[in-house]
Amino acid sequence: MSKVKSAVITTLFVIAIVVLALFSTVSWPVAGTDGADTLNSFVSNIHLGSDFTGSAYVMLYPEGVISAADYDIVVKDDANADKDKYEKKYSPRGGVYVANEKLEDEEGFKASIKKDADILNGRFGRKEYSSYSVALEDGGFAIKVTVPTNYTYVDYKNNGSLTEISNTVSYLMLDGELTIRNSSTYEGSKSVLPSVNDKAADCFKDINLYSMAGNYFVRMIFTKEGLEKIKPAVTEEASAYLFVGETYMTGFDLTNDALGNITDNTLTLNAGKSAAQDYSILLNTVINGKTLANSYNSAAENSATSIVAVTPAFGEHAPIYLFVTLLLVLAVAVALPFIKYKKLGYVCAMVTLIYALALVCAVMLIEIQITVAGALTAVLGLGLLLFTNFYVFEAIRKESLLGRTMQASIKAGYKRTLWTVLDLHLVMLAISLLLALVCVGEAAACGFIFFIATIASYVLYWFTRFMWYVLSSPVKDKFKFCGIKREAYDED
Repeated sequence: MSKVKSAVITTLFVIAIVVLALFSTVSWPVAGTDGADTLNSFVSNIHLGSDFTGSAYVMLYPEGVISAADYDIVVKDDANADKDKYEKKYSPRGGVYVANEKLEDEEGFKASIKKDADILNGRFGRKEYSSYSVALEDGGFAIKVTVPTNYTYVDYKNNGSLTEISNTVSYLMLDGELTIRNSSTYEGSKSVLPSVNDKAADCFKDINLYSMAGNYFVRMIFTKEGLEKIKPAVTEEASAYLFVGETYMTGFDLTNDALGNITDNTLTLNAGKSAAQDYSILLNTVINGKTLANSYNSAAENSATSIVAVTPAFGEHAPIYLFVTLLLVLAVAVALPFIKYKKLGYVCAMVTLIYALALVCAVMLIEIQITVAGALTAVLGLGLLLFTNFYVFEAIRKESLLGRTMQASIKAGYKRTLWTVLDLHLVMLAISLLLALVCVGEAAACGFIFFIATIASYVLYWFTRFMWYVLSSPVKDKFKFCGIKREAYDED
C-alpha cells in the first residue's frame, strides 16, 4: 500500500473517531436558543444505577394500617375532631397503627400482606431495574419498595423528577380484577360482558410488552371465545373501557375501529416505554390471577403514596468519579501497547478508543443501566480485547524469531491464534447470553454489556490486523514499527 493510501485511510478513521468522541463526551448549547437548550453528550444520556444517582423508596400501607407519623398528626392535635375516633379505632403494632377490626385475624391479615409483597416483587422484577427490593416492614404490616432512580447524568445534575417512578408504583400496586365497562368512570358504570359469570380476564390469552424501532406497545392477545363475547358488547355500547379494580386504564379503550384492526386475535396499542411496561406487567399478572388482596395507600386516611429519594451510595459526585476512573483505565489501556510494541501502539490506541466509543453508543441506545458491576464488566471486556491483541502479537513475535519476514510472521501468527481466539470469544458470548437471558436486574445488564463487549473485541481483533497493514505498509523497517527485535548471531 502506498503512503498516500495509508495516510488517507488513517485520516478518515481518525476523523471518525474524533467526531464520535466529541459527540460521546462533550455537551454544548444549541445555536439560536441562547444556551437554553443543550445537545447532551452520549455519556451524559446513559442511565445510571442507584450506586451513582441514588434510589427511591415508597412505603405501602394496606387499608386499615397507618404510619405512626400519620397517627400522631391526628391524635396529638387536641383540636382535631377525629382524635377520639383514631384512639378507639387503631392499636399500635411496631412502627404502625392497625385498625382493631384487622387485628381480629392478625396472622391472616399479615399473611395476605406477605402474599401481596410476593406479587409486587414479581411485578417490579419485570421492570428491568438494575436493582430493586420489595420487603416487609413494621412487623409485616407494611411493604417497602425500593428502586433505582434510573437517572441519566443530565437528569441527576438537574435534580430529576421522580414522576416516572411514582407512576410505576401507582400502577403496579393496583388491586382488583380486570373488568370491561361501558364508561371511563367507575361509579355508575357496568360490565359490558353479557353475564356476571363472564370474567374479563378469561377473554385474554396473554398481554405483553412489544417493542419495534424504538417504539413500545402493549400487545393484547384475545382468546377466540373472548373476542366473540367482547365484539357484540362493544358494538352495543359503542366503546368499552378497561379497569383494574376501580382504576381506569387510560388509553386502553376498546372500540369498533380498534377491534376491526385486530390481526390474529391481537390488538396492539402504542404507549411510552415506561407506561407500556407498567400496563403490560399489571394486566398480565391480573389476567393470570395474581391480584392483590389488599388496597394500598390510596384508601388510607391522612396518607398518600409519596416517593422518597435516597442519595447515592458513593456520594453526591459519584457519576464524576465513575467517569474519571474509566478515563484513567482507558488511558492505561492506550499507554501499555506503546511501551511494549512502540509504534504499533498507534493501532492499539485506535482499536481501544473504537471499543470504548462503540460500548458507549450501544449502552446509550439499548438504555442499559450502568452500575459498579456494569462498569467493571465493560473494563473486563476491554481486558479481553487487550489480551486478544497481545496474545496474537506475541505469536507474531515468535514467528519472526524463526527468521520469517514481518508480513509472513503476521500471517502465520494470526493463523496460529485464530481458533484459540475464536473459541475464547464463543465461550464468552455463551456466558454473556446466559446471564442476559436467564438472569434479571444487574446480572442481566452485565450480561448484555459483556455480550456487546465480546462482539466488539472479536471484530476489532480483525480490524487490528487491517490497520496494522495500513499503518506499517509505508514503513521500511516493519520490525522496528512493531517493536519486535530479532537476535543477531555472529558467525564463527
